[in-house]
Amino acid sequence: MSRKENEMNPIPADPGKPDAPTGSRPSYARQALFIALPVLLIFACAELGARLRERYIPPMPVDVGQGFNPDDRLFVPGAGGMMETNPQKSTSFQHQRFALVKPRDTLRIIALGGSSVNYLDYEFEQMKQALALALSDRYKDVEIINCGGLSYGSHRLVLIASEIIGYAPDVVLLYTGHNEFEELEQMHLATLSDTKIQRMLTISAFYRFIRDKTAQQRIKNLEQSRAIRDLSASIPDSSRTWLHRFSEDEIRTRMADFEKNLETMIQLCQDNQVPVIIGTVPSNWYRPNLPGTDGERYEAVTSLFEKGQVDEGIKLGRALLREATPRHQSSDLENEIIRAVAHRWALPLADVEAAIIDAEPRGIPGETLFNDHCHLNPAGNEILRRLYQQEILNLVQS
Repeated sequence: MSRKENEMNPIPADPGKPDAPTGSRPSYARQALFIALPVLLIFACAELGARLRERYIPPMPVDVGQGFNPDDRLFVPGAGGMMETNPQKSTSFQHQRFALVKPRDTLRIIALGGSSVNYLDYEFEQMKQALALALSDRYKDVEIINCGGLSYGSHRLVLIASEIIGYAPDVVLLYTGHNEFEELEQMHLATLSDTKIQRMLTISAFYRFIRDKTAQQRIKNLEQSRAIRDLSASIPDSSRTWLHRFSEDEIRTRMADFEKNLETMIQLCQDNQVPVIIGTVPSNWYRPNLPGTDGERYEAVTSLFEKGQVDEGIKLGRALLREATPRHQSSDLENEIIRAVAHRWALPLADVEAAIIDAEPRGIPGETLFNDHCHLNPAGNEILRRLYQQEILNLVQS
């Protein structure tokens, strides 16, 4: 076929082959946009749905950094010149409200510690009434600000002390010693390196929804584990079976940090002419919280108590608790440091441990005056309160 015939009768296109493109291909940026648009649309719908849900179900309060950030504040300004507990701290602290500028003729007492202080609201009310009556010739009002944080140890209490000193306390009560190893777990969970990212993500309602659902599932798992433990009467407690067991050197380091933190808080108060009353921290020797092999070893102590060999049981129990790792309550190590610090700084000492031992029928802390491994029951808390109350009276009247 000649060239002219080919031009007059072009070869038809093969139906099995695609037509050649008539225009240029989309740019990479445009392709990425086409992919991203559906994703953004899905996220926008999820975000809108989460925000609508929060109108009826508010998000859970979350303390990003869990109190380990130096810029964290326990109290934030409220209306009318008042200070209020930071809403983000509401899961760890009792709600408190007080005037930023302390009223005239007011005795302002601030209590620092862990959950044992957090649970003292009833006793603090009794203390306020007793002090107001005893000191009516000096003060028109008595305030007690509860700064007890759940699972808070001395590391985070130093940061709180540096804040509360600005609220013009007349007396600071210090009661801590159970959470020195527990706080290490909290520090690990806080993931301090991610706090800035967490705060940025918290802007999103959809992120808050996912975060809350995850937290609720974890809480449910913990509650199930606790229910199983409550059915068991054995000493070993799997509630705190950490993967890491502290060496003797690590225990010594943590106790050195405990002593240093106590002295830092005391120095801070003394620099601001604020007296401190410190207390020993009794521990449950009858049924402590010791996971794993430490709990199994402690069953020998329980056996001695049951046989009536109280002195032998106390001696062995104190030694085992002192060496136990991990542990979630004070031991002789913590209380020896507290007593030494009180002596060195000439502080009033509320010797709660000695008073609890004296009040127990057989001298075994935990037999009648504890709710669990470290928290006193109402009768025990009354003993604690009366000791601190008397030291406050001695301090003010002198």
